[in-house]
Amino acid sequence: MKGVLVLPAFNETESIYNLLHELDLHLPFNWHLIVVDDSPSDRTEAYVKKAFSELKREQSTLHLLSNLQKSGRGAAVQQAFSFAIANIDFEFIIEMDSDGSHTFESVLGLLDAPIDQEFVIGSRYLQDSEITGWPLSRRVFSRATNFLLKKIFGIGISDWTNGLRRYSAKAIEIQHNYKFKNNGFICLSEQILLLRNHGISSFEVPISFVDRTHGASTVTHMEIFKSLNGIFGLYKEWNWHKQKDL
Repeated sequence: MKGVLVLPAFNETESIYNLLHELDLHLPFNWHLIVVDDSPSDRTEAYVKKAFSELKREQSTLHLLSNLQKSGRGAAVQQAFSFAIANIDFEFIIEMDSDGSHTFESVLGLLDAPIDQEFVIGSRYLQDSEITGWPLSRRVFSRATNFLLKKIFGIGISDWTNGLRRYSAKAIEIQHNYKFKNNGFICLSEQILLLRNHGISSFEVPISFVDRTHGASTVTHMEIFKSLNGIFGLYKEWNWHKQKDL
């Protein structure tokens, strides 16, 4: 498969440096790596450039997109998708977190998913999944959010909000032609509804998820408030009449 791996980054340091080296060892060498940096300082950019200079793959497959201000996780990923469409010949794109919570083993699990699946989610909530090091408050919030989304929309997905996903070129094109209403991590849930509405269902694979290895979480109280407001917005946008067609 010809692929692209997208890493949205915000105030990352050693975590993204180490992750890029791990990915370099295990990803096929014909894959491209795109880092989208929303950080206000140039520290993340410095770590990414240092790692890029040390990787074994061709420099032409390494891309750093830097923004002057935080655009939100969803907007950063969509920016990378647009860049890939314009500049790279690919069959699949994988997105993942850059803080160390998504392991390269889980990425390989997505690569091993059936080739005919156009949308694959790395789930934290399947029987064989594992979560390590997450505080109780984050576990409760994540579980409650995913339970609420599942009940509201009646779609049997266990993990609506995890950002480890694989998309076919068709799934990317659908997103490229759509203007998302959410820029934060709730964009991941809007994405599920969008793809379902275009006939693309999800396929979940179990993953091992660990609490971030460096730095502080970017999920603040404001982000939680925005996510809850975003769920309400999704309910209004993707109303029950639309859901009958999913």
